[in-house]
Amino acid sequence: MTTRAQTYLRRCCHVLRLLGCMGALGLSSRDAQAQVDPRGSVRTIATPHFRVHFRADSGAASEALGQRAATLAEHAYAQLAEQLVAPAGPIDLLLADNVDYSNGFAQVFPTNRIVVYAVPPVSTVELRQHDEWLRLVISHELAHIFHLDRARGLWSVARTVLGRNPLLFPNSFTPSWVKEGLAEFYETQLTGSGRLYSPETRAPVWAAARDSVVPPISRWSRSASRYPRGTTAYAYGALLMQQIAGGSSGNSMRRFVEEVAAHPIPFRLNRASRKAFGTSFEDSFRQFHLEDPQWRRMSMQATTGDTSWRVLSDAGMYAGSPRWLGADSVIWSASNGRDVAGVYVTDVRATGDPRRVARRNALDVNVSMGGDSVLFAQTELRDPYTVRSDLWIGRGGNERRITDGARLTHPDVRNDGAIIAVQLGAARARLVRLDETGRAHSLNAVDDGSNWAEPRWSPDGKRIAAVQLLISGVQRIVVLDTLGAIREVVTGNKYIFASPSFTPDGERLVWATNQSDRMQLETARIAPLTAPIDTMHWRAARTAVRMASNVSTGVYEPSVSPDGKFVVALMLRADGNHVSVAPLDTTGPMAVGGEAAARPTELPTPVTANSAPYHAARQLLPRYWLPVIGEGRFGYATYGISSSSVDILGRHAWAANAQINPQLSEWDASAAYRYAGLGVPVLDLSLSQEWDATFRVVDKQNNPLGTVARRRRFATMSSTFSRPRVRTAVAATVGAQYEWRDFTATVDSLLGAPNALLRRGTHFPQLFVSTSLSTLRRGLLALSYEEGVTLNTSTSYRWRQDAPSLGSWRSVVSGRAYAPLDLPGFSRHVVSLRAAAGVTDTHTATQFTVGGVSGLAAELLPGVVVGDPVRTFPVRGVAPDAQRGIRALGGSAEYRVPLVMFRNAPSPLTFFADRLSLTLFSDAARAWCPGAFAAQSASVGLCERPGSRDGWIASAGAELVLDASLQYDIPYRFRIGTAAPYAAPKGIARKGAFYVSLGSYF
Repeated sequence: MTTRAQTYLRRCCHVLRLLGCMGALGLSSRDAQAQVDPRGSVRTIATPHFRVHFRADSGAASEALGQRAATLAEHAYAQLAEQLVAPAGPIDLLLADNVDYSNGFAQVFPTNRIVVYAVPPVSTVELRQHDEWLRLVISHELAHIFHLDRARGLWSVARTVLGRNPLLFPNSFTPSWVKEGLAEFYETQLTGSGRLYSPETRAPVWAAARDSVVPPISRWSRSASRYPRGTTAYAYGALLMQQIAGGSSGNSMRRFVEEVAAHPIPFRLNRASRKAFGTSFEDSFRQFHLEDPQWRRMSMQATTGDTSWRVLSDAGMYAGSPRWLGADSVIWSASNGRDVAGVYVTDVRATGDPRRVARRNALDVNVSMGGDSVLFAQTELRDPYTVRSDLWIGRGGNERRITDGARLTHPDVRNDGAIIAVQLGAARARLVRLDETGRAHSLNAVDDGSNWAEPRWSPDGKRIAAVQLLISGVQRIVVLDTLGAIREVVTGNKYIFASPSFTPDGERLVWATNQSDRMQLETARIAPLTAPIDTMHWRAARTAVRMASNVSTGVYEPSVSPDGKFVVALMLRADGNHVSVAPLDTTGPMAVGGEAAARPTELPTPVTANSAPYHAARQLLPRYWLPVIGEGRFGYATYGISSSSVDILGRHAWAANAQINPQLSEWDASAAYRYAGLGVPVLDLSLSQEWDATFRVVDKQNNPLGTVARRRRFATMSSTFSRPRVRTAVAATVGAQYEWRDFTATVDSLLGAPNALLRRGTHFPQLFVSTSLSTLRRGLLALSYEEGVTLNTSTSYRWRQDAPSLGSWRSVVSGRAYAPLDLPGFSRHVVSLRAAAGVTDTHTATQFTVGGVSGLAAELLPGVVVGDPVRTFPVRGVAPDAQRGIRALGGSAEYRVPLVMFRNAPSPLTFFADRLSLTLFSDAARAWCPGAFAAQSASVGLCERPGSRDGWIASAGAELVLDASLQYDIPYRFRIGTAAPYAAPKGIARKGAFYVSLGSYF
């Protein structure tokens, strides 16, 4: 139950999301649902180039973090302004701490703004190689702003006229690998650290080279389903940008940005590349591919070190934290593409597939607590805006939460049940120990600014191994006592160190590090607990560190077997991570990491501006307008403008448009406002006006007397309540609408007497409520939702104010169910069912209609709509509105089959083809009017005439479904289908139809 204004608001929100994709929003490809919390007290620090916003709920700590962010932002701005043309106007920067993952994104529409999730990336190994997380992420996102905001030539002229129109950012039309590659290039250049210093950026590239499946440039899409999915754009884009910019003279990157910003066709990347770098991207990548020694070495396939590893899981994709359950079994979490994330167990002596034992919300560690109980951490939504990681105990198929909102990850449990973990916070990750009540207490007596990761108890429970991340960028493997005091620094450097694991005798540690340019295992003896404390032991004992692996790609997250003979870890291949096992080698060659090269960076001048309360007014000013062309009465064209805005918190959003029919001097207009400052509920208000109907009046001899035009005005208020969780979601919307109808006529007498209904108009109050419940889930490679059910209801009651007895109600209930079939293919086959029922009373002025294709209607340009709308009672192969009535039933059954996931499909004109599937279906529906009402209402179009089109309509057919992306990275679903009715009443043609549509059918 929405008015045109509400629909328009949703459309503008879609534009914002679309520009978000075009603007390369994010450091982490794993999160696609970036969200900030609009609630609470927020303060702002104003600097020359930024408005830094932060939550004020932590007092001085929040203020200090805001000051630090302002300092780093101004410093990065000064650095980038020497490299690229600076954007005009202040940039909004929001520090968010509502989610327990590390991320950030930038937007240039409607204004330049950056959101940073302040949790340090201790759980994301590829992001750990930095001197300071805030500096890294701010530099990266600010590079996006400098890049995407730039416009020259015709683009600049158009923006002068139309403002910050979302279609006038030429660099936003470049593929994500360009945008992310450029941002990673500057992130590294500006901070002296970052991902281009990290071998982990190259790891998926080398893995693809090893397995001879390197994708061409046209396949570097964020919409790619193949591993490493969206990370493809980051990994390959960063390496190519480093290659091509590093091999050219002068400020070539600036020239490239300026070329794209000025050319009328921003898709001509090789032209811009030749002008800026002296070579095309294609030629540079070909040279890189053929001549880089690391690439050539990878292309020689496996090293001798690979052969010592035996794969326990062939699934690939994403896996995490393998641990030993006993002497012969291993447990780990994985998202293998076919299933949602879950826990797997296998016997290392067996050759069969691993056994899936439970579902998980995240790929954190699972630690045995004895028997069939495991301790694990997983994330959960606490409300629509907050994601928190907590500890749980799983026993069999049951799960029990033992902390609530504690923000804990990386847990480990001692033999006596004592638990240690990492507690996350804004710009911090500290070691904690849980007491008997589940409360977390810090293990770090002295807060030196370090962050911590991956603690492990020693077998005797008297020591703890952990990763310490110093503010200098050095990472260390350290051993602590049970009170948190550092007893020994085993090794460290400005490289990544991860996942220390004790041998069962407690005398040795095994860990993973990329000191050797690939993630490999190292091992060293550690000092006994009785030895004097020597936190500098690592410098003297560096030569005692030995290599414990020599694989061609990378090995991660080791865990030593209870007998000390084997180590289980993750092996990287082109299709993802594989849980593998190998004999533990403690006699390998000495590690040769050495000190990392110095990476000098300037120390920023601290910003000392005072903070003030947050105000959204400046962000909500109209910054652009879109021309709108539509169709009015008598088919005359309407012309108008539209605009919208939203503040960085998402607390306030508005959209408005106005169109005039110059032939009739009639205005259509709408305005909508959304307030989310309460969190739940979200409040919506909209107003609209439309001239929507023309009635021709004739005399008894059918001679025209004139026309009567109807104008409808709406005022709508609604509140939306939601309770989303990872595995379930519940939502409800309640609201009220008031409709005014008035009429004008070409001849005044056509409106009747002074008190006639047409002359005085009519008023229609209305109440409505809608609800939804969902348990749907899907694997990463799924064709659609694969499991679960969803139920939706919508009910409204409308009456005429001057005749309340003529009130009318309308209700629709629909549901969907999905079941997977584990048959061959890149994903599981899916059987899906949909059913809907609608009923309204005999006072209604509207009816249900049957027929047509359901899908997604997309507005490519203002007034240019393609695809089909969502229909409640569709029947493919039958014309839309083929049947009408005040009662309706409908349903569909589909069988969805994966066909092919493309590896090297051509990509003309910025088109990226990802995968192809087949759908076999049958639809059935019926609309009718009961009894005598059918005959009474047939003349006004509510019902079919008795004996005509009365009965069930059913069709069957097939669709070829192509999942692809336009403009490189923006995903669409294209459906090419054919269907024909096999049951239809008199008056319904059975010849069938061929159609092309967008979006999923359901």
